[in-house]
Amino acid sequence: MLINPGNLIQDFINVLIINYSINLPNNAITHNLITAPHTPPSLPSGTCAVYVFSMNSRTNAPAGPNRVLKVGKVGPNSGPRFKYQHYKPGSAMSTLAGAISNNGILWKYLGINQNINNYGLWIQQNADRDHFFLSSSLNNIKGLLEVYLKGRLGPVFEG
Repeated sequence: MLINPGNLIQDFINVLIINYSINLPNNAITHNLITAPHTPPSLPSGTCAVYVFSMNSRTNAPAGPNRVLKVGKVGPNSGPRFKYQHYKPGSAMSTLAGAISNNGILWKYLGINQNINNYGLWIQQNADRDHFFLSSSLNNIKGLLEVYLKGRLGPVFEG
């Protein structure tokens, strides 16, 4: 889980004002957290989102509690990506499950047993999800938010 998501939102809004002369209301971006163990959520209708997968706060893995694993974005018509694809290697490019399965060198760092056979289940049991929701009318802002969060949070997996 992210420690101060409200501060990240406010800092991002300030950067938009300073760098792009874009003035969003303070409630334009809402935050939601689901902690491990979790069930993959659905994307709320009429929204787009930037999501953050991170190690849960109770982990004993060397990566440490709250270590960010992946930051991604979805548009208003990307419900399957938001709900399912990150839990199945090969379901789409650059999913969390795919990144984990392709980077065995990091398994010990993440506390993964070499005999893992269900990446999705591991993600559900060990990762928290922070969501930053925007109205679908702000879909053009979500890419900026994703880049901003990647830069601020330094995720383990990208690309």
